[in-house]
Amino acid sequence: MSDTLSLQGRTALVTGSSRGLGAATARRLARAGCDVVITYRRKDREAAAVAEAVEATGRRAWVHRCDMSRIDHIDALMDAVEDPATGPGRLDVVVANAAATSFRPLMDAQPRHVERTFAISVTGFLRLVQRAVPLMEAGGGGRIVAVSGADTVTWIPAHGILAAAKAALESMVAYLACELGERGITVVGVNPGWIDGDSLQLMLGPFYEAAADVERRTHPMRSTMSPDDVAETVALLCTDAARLTSGSIVRADGAGVFAFCGRFIQLAAEQAMAAGAVDPGDGDAPSVVGPT
Repeated sequence: MSDTLSLQGRTALVTGSSRGLGAATARRLARAGCDVVITYRRKDREAAAVAEAVEATGRRAWVHRCDMSRIDHIDALMDAVEDPATGPGRLDVVVANAAATSFRPLMDAQPRHVERTFAISVTGFLRLVQRAVPLMEAGGGGRIVAVSGADTVTWIPAHGILAAAKAALESMVAYLACELGERGITVVGVNPGWIDGDSLQLMLGPFYEAAADVERRTHPMRSTMSPDDVAETVALLCTDAARLTSGSIVRADGAGVFAFCGRFIQLAAEQAMAAGAVDPGDGDAPSVVGPT
């Protein structure tokens, strides 16, 4: 009987894998036994470092520049993947991680901001899948994992464009699962919450440290999630053991997003009580302050 949790000997393509979750996923899949195709848009040195980490596990790595907003780049990437002279010549796993947007309120968005965001997460994602499916079928099947975002389930300031694109991606996950299931290919989405990495630091700027401290203090698990933490879930979803998740969007945030409103009510109550602004009473009144 085969081990449905094993990825040994498989080949994976991870888009946007020069840094953050993409890089962590590429490294984790290599440790699980995958050869890995790494893509980047601008960070060639970082992509090369990820390739070195993959090869240090004894697996093979290929690095290709690919702007996922451009169909010609996607086609060139897949041509290289199909050719054993420039790539693995096969494909078992695709992790669609690449994303980019312009963070601004919807009322300030220009058509070019919307077009580029959707070009990557919607049009580019679909083209990648269309090119990957024949390779996967030739190998007997495969798995596609699409990375979504918490902005599809909760309001995050300036995330409206990306949230709309990721919501469309989530819808396509369900449709593709129905279309590709009988061809031996399963499709699942993963929706992480707070990922403690350079992207978040860039977005939050001087507010990052304070926000990270609040996240650690109020998250149900009392910690922030690193790219390596989330990559564990992504790798699990790449295995055959997770095939019945096909068509689903799997939350990989430790209940952080669900708990979001209550977490900050709790924090506000704790701060108010510490400042003496609220009298907790004699214990008969209901309390919103949970365990610390």
